[in-house]
Amino acid sequence: MSKQILIGTVVGAVVIFLVTFVWHMFTPFAETGIKRLPHEAALTMAMRLGINEPGWYMFPGADANTQKDPAAEKKFEEAFLRGPTGVLIYRPGGTEFSFPKLLVNQFLFGLLAAFPVSWLLAMSAPSLPGFGQRVLFVALVALFGCLVIDLPYWNWYGFPGDYTVAHLAGTVGTWAVTGCAMAAVVKPRAA
Repeated sequence: MSKQILIGTVVGAVVIFLVTFVWHMFTPFAETGIKRLPHEAALTMAMRLGINEPGWYMFPGADANTQKDPAAEKKFEEAFLRGPTGVLIYRPGGTEFSFPKLLVNQFLFGLLAAFPVSWLLAMSAPSLPGFGQRVLFVALVALFGCLVIDLPYWNWYGFPGDYTVAHLAGTVGTWAVTGCAMAAVVKPRAA
């Protein structure tokens, strides 16, 4: 079984990498909901002047004390209602863009993700004798991940609905295709 898990992990990592590549390069859905920042030069100049540390920023801002102070909570709610609201992932100094390094990282992330899926598939293989059942199992694992990550990001942080739906569909779809390859490798042992 451990050999199946390792082979399933490697096969899964390669397939998820290739399918994700195709998804991002050849479909219009990969960029759904992502927009270019208008007036980018002016806004980035303001950010350089006002934000010194890298991080995840939410606006309007709140902290743990906001909920304890009714006046601060009311002020936050008014600011939220007035807008704008959003999140910003920010690096004040920027960073070098290295496409090859990002691709290697992406493959490694796929390898890391394929390992527990392959392991779960191997553990479940005796009760999932059919190829389609095993593919569905992998797709459902992907759906679970999307439901616990993408929907809360939409709910709490205001991620666009069209982005959320496209990301969910893309993730489940790519893992379903990957599940076909993994299910061909990780299967119940012959009696």
